[in-house]
Amino acid sequence: MKAVNSSVRATQLEGLAQSTTNIARAGAGRCVACGLCLPHCPTYRKTKFEAESPRGRIALILALDKGTLEPTPQFESHLSQCLLCRACESVCPAAVPFGDVMDAARAQLLTARPVSMMGKIGLHAVVLLTRNPWAASVAWILWCYQKSGLQSLLRKAGILRHLGLAEMDAEFSSPITPTRFASHYPAQGVRRGTVALFTGCVARLTDAPTLLASIRLLTRLGYDVRVPPQQTCCGALHRHAGDTRTADKLRHRNREAFDRDDIEAVITAASGCAATLMEYRGDGPASRIAAKITDISEFLEKIEWPRGISLRPLPKRIAVHDPCTLRNVMHATTAPYSLLRRIPQTEVVELPDNAFCCGAAGAYHLEHKAMARSLRHDKLDSLHRVTPDVLATSNPGCAMFLQAGLRQAGLTIEIVHPVTLLDRQLAPPAGN
Repeated sequence: MKAVNSSVRATQLEGLAQSTTNIARAGAGRCVACGLCLPHCPTYRKTKFEAESPRGRIALILALDKGTLEPTPQFESHLSQCLLCRACESVCPAAVPFGDVMDAARAQLLTARPVSMMGKIGLHAVVLLTRNPWAASVAWILWCYQKSGLQSLLRKAGILRHLGLAEMDAEFSSPITPTRFASHYPAQGVRRGTVALFTGCVARLTDAPTLLASIRLLTRLGYDVRVPPQQTCCGALHRHAGDTRTADKLRHRNREAFDRDDIEAVITAASGCAATLMEYRGDGPASRIAAKITDISEFLEKIEWPRGISLRPLPKRIAVHDPCTLRNVMHATTAPYSLLRRIPQTEVVELPDNAFCCGAAGAYHLEHKAMARSLRHDKLDSLHRVTPDVLATSNPGCAMFLQAGLRQAGLTIEIVHPVTLLDRQLAPPAGN
């Protein structure tokens, strides 16, 4: 048995050695250890532990790369605790591409420790959700679960809490709307161009109303909207888990779906997907798609709205939550505020401490519950201080996680995407 274990260990170390150049290529060596990133890192802010900071994690990664440190469970824990919020990148004087470094390190670790069977099932399930038959089936199951009263019954009986599913169930508090998307939605009035809509995987299932609101707004403003049926998951969860092979397969599939000359922009309503898509690398088509990626709020804010389009008044206070991907990767946080201020009688305020992650971070809140809930608690405190009627966020994952926290805290603040509010307040065409 000892000989077998030694052989396995040798194979693991060989795999790590073969991928050493990935981390060097990613830019870890640029770090000058100045420490300016520390106060901007959510996990360091909570723990005050160097290994839970960007500088500390890079030091660990470089030690692994040089062979002076082995990938122990404790080492892996420090890397997996990173939210990949990339706030550190915004303040780094050496322009360290921390997201690339972390993705490369996790991919390197995967050569020594393959992903678990449950992990593989979860990642493959995400891909299946983008395929119409599967997505429709899952949506109908969840719709029946909600409408039949089973969800309410299981909650009252405490069964979900007993099974450890209460948190996940709370994220599905908003009604699920089974939706089939057409491949083409024609522009209304004078046609101004053609765009494509990226529907994503989880958003396609849980946030179909936002996608439909995006389509209504875009067509009303004069754009043909194409929804390529062959599109798939953006690959963010896979890449951040170190599964670059699957992430690359998804990238190629999306490249084939969106590589059309008549498409002026690829619109997303989920900032996490947009951040991944805009960093697609590789051949020409992948780069062309990356250059076309635009968040829906940013697109709507930049274009000129046709005359005759007006918004009905909304005398409410709206707090805006900045998702990390919109702030630190896309650098497009001003667009939602600008758009929402177009609504008459609306007071738009920034949620305090927007520079820090809410804790959702893709699948992070399912894997690191304590840290995620601690970060969410800070957001709930901010909401108590601001007391808005509505919370607007551009990321469906953040919305679901925050909604679960609000429900558990007994707060009745509605959480919506900015485009949903615009769609609600859009005045009907003249003569209707």
